[in-house]
Amino acid sequence: MAVLSKPEQHTCKHCGNSFTGKYCNKCGEKVYSEHDKSLFHFIGEGFHFITHFEGTFFTTLKYIFTRPGKLSEDYCYGIRKSLFKPISLFFLLVIIYLLFPMFEGLNMRLYYHTHHNIYGDYAMQKAASLAQEHYWTDQQLTDAFHQKSVKVSKFLLLILLPLTALFFWALTYKKRSYFFDQMVFATEINSVYMIWGFMLLPLLLSAFMALYQTITGIIIPVHDEIIGIILYAALLSYVTLAMRRFYKIGLGKAIAFSLLFYVAHFLIVQVIYKFLLFVITISLLR
Repeated sequence: MAVLSKPEQHTCKHCGNSFTGKYCNKCGEKVYSEHDKSLFHFIGEGFHFITHFEGTFFTTLKYIFTRPGKLSEDYCYGIRKSLFKPISLFFLLVIIYLLFPMFEGLNMRLYYHTHHNIYGDYAMQKAASLAQEHYWTDQQLTDAFHQKSVKVSKFLLLILLPLTALFFWALTYKKRSYFFDQMVFATEINSVYMIWGFMLLPLLLSAFMALYQTITGIIIPVHDEIIGIILYAALLSYVTLAMRRFYKIGLGKAIAFSLLFYVAHFLIVQVIYKFLLFVITISLLR
């Protein structure tokens, strides 16, 4: 009769737990063998990461460009293996925006804060006080503010997610009562906002203006108002289709909700986000 060998005991190098098997049952740390330390295994792990990343990333992009709301629908339903995590996608887009800014977009220069329709007078007063405190000229103040706000603006983008999710929850809590679901959907919508508004749209406008200038010799000035109209026209179309799929609502209601979304998102971005950007940047310069 064969004698069964006793499973080898391991002591976890991370938490000190005693266990059997390849993974610690307390913290999940893996037991590494001589094979795991080979060069081929090291290269293989990198290859696996790249192929897995490409597979989930491009599947997710395919959903975004062809089936609005499908990413959120599947992720909240529990189909996640083949998808890039929505929050990871948003973080990746913020990093790309941080490294390759094509529009100033959400990073306004000081002039636009001090001339803002709502908090402009407050911004003007705070900016003048800061300049007096440091004995800065107007140009020195402008340069210092811009240098600091560039860094702050990208990371402050994270506030778009909970604020947008709160808006969707207020409209559709009977359809999706879990705030987690609303956060996932808000992340998808704001990811599309980043991809379209600050990556694809700048590329398309730059290409169009270059082509037009080559043909006619005339340089077309592009105003912020025009960019905003183009940006939100496409985004609202996406939101309408995505809400129909994710919340299982009719076309009429989806259109009405998307128009409300425009108002809410405009206030979130143009007032709340930019006011916080100004306040945080000014406080960091003191």
